[in-house]
Amino acid sequence: MKQIIMIILAVVIFTGVMLAGCGARSEDPIETATEELEVTFLDVGKGDCILIRKGEEVTLIDTGYADTVQDVISELKSLGIATIDHLIITHYDKDHVGGAAGIVQNFMIGEIYLPGYEGSSEEYSELMAAIDELDLPATAVTSDLSLVMEEADMTIYATDVEYIADTEEEEGNDNDVSLVVSLIYQDDSYLFAGDLEKEGIAAYLENHAESYDIVKMPHHGQKAGNSEDFIAAIDPQIAVITDSEDDPAEEKVLELLEEEGAQIYMTKDTGTIIITGNGTGSYEITYS
Repeated sequence: MKQIIMIILAVVIFTGVMLAGCGARSEDPIETATEELEVTFLDVGKGDCILIRKGEEVTLIDTGYADTVQDVISELKSLGIATIDHLIITHYDKDHVGGAAGIVQNFMIGEIYLPGYEGSSEEYSELMAAIDELDLPATAVTSDLSLVMEEADMTIYATDVEYIADTEEEEGNDNDVSLVVSLIYQDDSYLFAGDLEKEGIAAYLENHAESYDIVKMPHHGQKAGNSEDFIAAIDPQIAVITDSEDDPAEEKVLELLEEEGAQIYMTKDTGTIIITGNGTGSYEITYS
């Protein structure tokens, strides 16, 4: 049964001041705790940067672009965040890993979770160099991994899909090997599906068929051959799409979600999307 969703149309003014560069780890803002589970889909254009807070713990899933990381840093610091307990990189596309080096240089990091393949981009190289320089703990997720975030249970799902690198003759499949993250807090449930495409969706559904209240749609709302199967299996109340005016979600995906009865929120329309849940399956949604 679909739960009642409380929607508050609000504009939250960003109060953080953009930093001029990296290397600000010496600044120690007063950290703020959240009693409820708060998930923020930061508007970084067609890219992912998802902030999760519960109690005093902080998780960041992906980091947007190199060009948007200073805005992300400023926003996190304006929230009083000094430590990121879990930094999860779903895959190594520039709109997911681009800001990662800047993030690890500006915050204390508890643990970094990475996909189980080596990237080839400049952004990937910058992240790995920063990890080495700062001697940060990093885990390549090659099998499903369970974490606890205050009272919330988080699972990082690895993939069975074999990674294929880009070549001059063939496009790689890094989207399909995205890590997928599940988050359960009492009656609240979230699924963050990275950039899964057809092969990645099929592999995920073969092993996991649970429904979720809220889904971060795969690949910014782009249509895959089995998007119908994915949406039917997840059966979301709320679908969040991290798209942009230049790269909007595909109409067919929106139609499928509407047919399933999901309420759709797109960063291209609202900017940053904040979903707050208290564990009862009802949600407050605000924008900034």
